[in-house]
Amino acid sequence: MSVPHVRPRVFATALLVGLIGLVAASCAPPPAPPKGIIFNAPPIGYVGKQFTPTASSTSNLPVTLSLDESSTGCSFVDGVVHFDAVGSCVINADQPGDGTIPADPRVQRTVKIYECPALRGGIWTGPQGITADVTVNGSTFAGYMDLSAFGYGVQVLSGTATCEVVNMTFNTTPLTGTLSPDGSTLSGSYNGISVVLHAPA
Repeated sequence: MSVPHVRPRVFATALLVGLIGLVAASCAPPPAPPKGIIFNAPPIGYVGKQFTPTASSTSNLPVTLSLDESSTGCSFVDGVVHFDAVGSCVINADQPGDGTIPADPRVQRTVKIYECPALRGGIWTGPQGITADVTVNGSTFAGYMDLSAFGYGVQVLSGTATCEVVNMTFNTTPLTGTLSPDGSTLSGSYNGISVVLHAPA
């Protein structure tokens, strides 16, 4: 008496279970669209700068923006938020409803306000032996960056620093970098290579 060969049946069962799962996944309803107030704000601001907040509601009713009582270091004038001093700017977004459509839950966004970071002169360091020797003169700077580890050799750099934004020309290529709030790092990219430099102590 021979023993029945069951492997094809096992395979067919597994295939059927897989197909059922695939069909169930493809028939699953798409995720529900967001409801309520849609409001974004930058997490960081700098003294002397400003931004114009905008918000909307999926109800299509207007959204009112205001500063929370806990806010410090900012003002809200004619729809523009001004960063006046170091602090924590808390912005409220409200949609109160209209008698037919209910109010949306309040949305708050907090912007941490810093003094503009200063670009430091000296030797900046990065990964894989990258260094930049930078001399700063007011809002302008110049120097050299050693990218030998990436096959680009030593390159001349120069530019300007305006608050956290650093604009430079590097090997005749215009680049933009961003200083961290405390000025300890400078982030940017060159030829598709992301680079983070650390400031001299």
